Amino acid sequence: MEGAPSPAQFWAKLRYTEERHPENIVAWHPLVAHAADVAAVVEALLQRTLLRKRLARLIGWNDLAEVHVARLAVLAALHDAGKANHGFQDQAFDPRVRSPGHVRPIVEILCADEPARWLEPLKIGEMAGWFVSEEVFYHFLLATWSHHGRPVLPEGDFQAHYWRPNARRDPRAAWRRLAELVRLWFPAAFADGAEPFPADPRFQHAFNGLLTLADWIGSDTRFFPYADETADPMCPIERAREGARRALQSLFLDAAGGRKALGDVPVGFRGVIEAGTPYPIQQACYDLPVHPQGSLTILESDTGSGKTEAAVARFLRLYQEGLVDGMYFALPTRSAASQIHRRITEIVARVFPEAHRPPVVLAVPGYLRVDEAEAVRLPDFRVLWDDEALRYRGWAAEHPKRYLAGPIVVGTIDQVLLAGLQVSHAHMRAAALLRHFLVVDEVHASDPYMTTLLERILAFHLAAGGHALLMSATLGSVARVRYATKGGTPPPLDEAEGERYPLLTHVDAGRQRLETVSAASSGREKPVTIRVESIASDPQAVAELALQHARVGARVLLIRNRVEDCLAVQQAFEEAACDDRSLLLTCNGQPVPHHGRYAPEDRRALDAAIEAAFGKNSPRRGLVAACTQTVEQSLDIDADLLITDLCPIDVLLQRIGRLHRHERPRPKGYEQAVCLVLTPAERDLTRTIQPDGGARGPHGLGTVYPDLRVIEATWRVLEGQNLWQIPRDNRRLVERATHPAVLQQIVREKGERWEAHQRHILGQEAANRYVPKITGLHFERPFGAHPFGRDIAPRTRLGDDDYRVELPEPVLGPFGWPVGTLPVASWMVGDELPEEPKARDVTPFDGGFSFVFAGRRFHYDRLGLQIV
Repeated sequence: MEGAPSPAQFWAKLRYTEERHPENIVAWHPLVAHAADVAAVVEALLQRTLLRKRLARLIGWNDLAEVHVARLAVLAALHDAGKANHGFQDQAFDPRVRSPGHVRPIVEILCADEPARWLEPLKIGEMAGWFVSEEVFYHFLLATWSHHGRPVLPEGDFQAHYWRPNARRDPRAAWRRLAELVRLWFPAAFADGAEPFPADPRFQHAFNGLLTLADWIGSDTRFFPYADETADPMCPIERAREGARRALQSLFLDAAGGRKALGDVPVGFRGVIEAGTPYPIQQACYDLPVHPQGSLTILESDTGSGKTEAAVARFLRLYQEGLVDGMYFALPTRSAASQIHRRITEIVARVFPEAHRPPVVLAVPGYLRVDEAEAVRLPDFRVLWDDEALRYRGWAAEHPKRYLAGPIVVGTIDQVLLAGLQVSHAHMRAAALLRHFLVVDEVHASDPYMTTLLERILAFHLAAGGHALLMSATLGSVARVRYATKGGTPPPLDEAEGERYPLLTHVDAGRQRLETVSAASSGREKPVTIRVESIASDPQAVAELALQHARVGARVLLIRNRVEDCLAVQQAFEEAACDDRSLLLTCNGQPVPHHGRYAPEDRRALDAAIEAAFGKNSPRRGLVAACTQTVEQSLDIDADLLITDLCPIDVLLQRIGRLHRHERPRPKGYEQAVCLVLTPAERDLTRTIQPDGGARGPHGLGTVYPDLRVIEATWRVLEGQNLWQIPRDNRRLVERATHPAVLQQIVREKGERWEAHQRHILGQEAANRYVPKITGLHFERPFGAHPFGRDIAPRTRLGDDDYRVELPEPVLGPFGWPVGTLPVASWMVGDELPEEPKARDVTPFDGGFSFVFAGRRFHYDRLGLQIV
């Protein structure tokens, strides 16, 4: 409606010309119209997506009958019934009014003396029979009204004056009208004899997420423009159903178009791989039996064996068979997500006809990317896309809370884990994820805290009949058994070492019918010669070792565990190669290391620089690059020689994946892969163990990698065999450095201090596994029975408290373009905690700038961020 509402007209939304003031209202959307909008979206999501079957599985049903779909739509129509209260409505007329909102006032009715009397105009009592008990109905009402991102519980503060009729309006009249309309809109909901909704709390949580998503879509004025009031009772729902249909198609939530475009003939690997035939392990993954009611697959195969393509092909099979509507591809790092996003975008472009091609969203905060396009964020939460069609394709990319609502999404594992934490809109994330094939790459990279969060998400996802794929090159038997059997006992060491590799472990959603399949990967054996160099603490010696190989034409990748060690070697590189800077990695003409303490735009440039220097098609020339863990995963880099700090065996094998990655000509003397492992000069790690059992050794041993038992076991493996056959030896290597029996034997041999260290490690792991019980969503408890904690700040990674520091205005950075934000690790801040992440006293200098944050001055240049 144009203009402003009258006091007797119930509105849901207002449009202002500028600041929010009654005099600036230019249009309003009737309360009943918005009720119809959101109800129609819920109805459409349940009719046009897999959410219908997913919610049904959560309560043990194969499907929802039409009567149940209608009943959920009726509840959705009541989601904003709280807006009828005087405090909310009076915002349109008196700028002095302090609105109580619309959720708290209606929730508080549930603790009034006679809640049924107050709610009678909504005909709530007639709906109680839709549920197995009044208690279940109570929690469903909480799930219905708590649709703004977190549960709202009654606190005993019922304000009757918000609901009593006065001279301006009667809230009860609005409710009576709404109750009459929902009976006309959804008559099937009120049929007798339908089975009541069971008590399973997971269903309540999923419905809340579904409703929150529907409210977000139903508030999009591109599909639901502000409506006029009408005397025709069916007009609001007819208009809303058409808007819901267009919204689901335009935003690619309705997968029918893409599915139909692929046809009935299975895509297989056509377009997924550009040439040739799939490797046996890829084909085996595609051919695994399909469990219609959900499945979990674990793919263990070596780096470079095409796990990404295997995952996409499996997704396309499930997609064509109507078992998933989309895919979320989760990776451990932002840079890995960015690179895999490019690869999957290219695959999707080859597989799908352009007219029905689902958008591929990059789910990394700070980016606004869909397909190959990037948008610009404008003031007032607006986003500018270059093309009108991208406004629809990029909808899910515009806000992190909407990432999981995209059709094909590539992002960090954090976005998945947020669906299981007590954070805003977690329920919406979890519900949106149910439609997807969930792929988690590098699953071994998760610590006990992240693993526990992932297990909780998987349990919810599989209970709803979802499908998931976990991938790793170096997963130990303990982790594999834990995921596949919900915590079963791992096999003895000899049996674990004898397990086949590569390996597929496939199990139904109930994790009852488990099968394993082994097949060859690329068929390529990579012999790797291992040499231990006890010079980790001498950066000049490390630099000279690397440069002597680069000077004869080798591309040398150096990976250090700590940024400080990386920078020390970079400085030594520059001093030793001052006469020949062509041997050094450069970005925009400047010598650089590669680590994580860079601005986002600079980090992207560094990724591009190292891929250009070490990539598959890079020119042959001698080169050295000082790096950290930032190059371990997903970047397509191929070194002739690898030099790495000692680290856990699974991490080491991941790093070796960057060595001789591709079949290509090598410099003379480097035809066979060689990995030089840097160790401390002192062999015994015992003295690094502290009195409390913690460890503080050099080069990240005991800090970056806290478990010295695994470090010691890895060191012994290095000493015991200097020629590794990759991937044939992967299984044996991983088990000999991670299996509980091996770790226990080390502790027995090493004595009392190591026993204290083991107690410390196991205690930390137990504590980290317990934290999600405090900060996580409790899907197993009724909605609202466990309110979100007010004094906790849940995180997806323990210790990941980095600040995203904003500069007052962009400053020219070291590589020639403006820098607006910088990541600052929490340990760099010290005790003076900042109230807000704002830099001050920014001082440019030639090649960078400095600034003050949290009482400390920082220096930023081509070497990254450092404390002055």
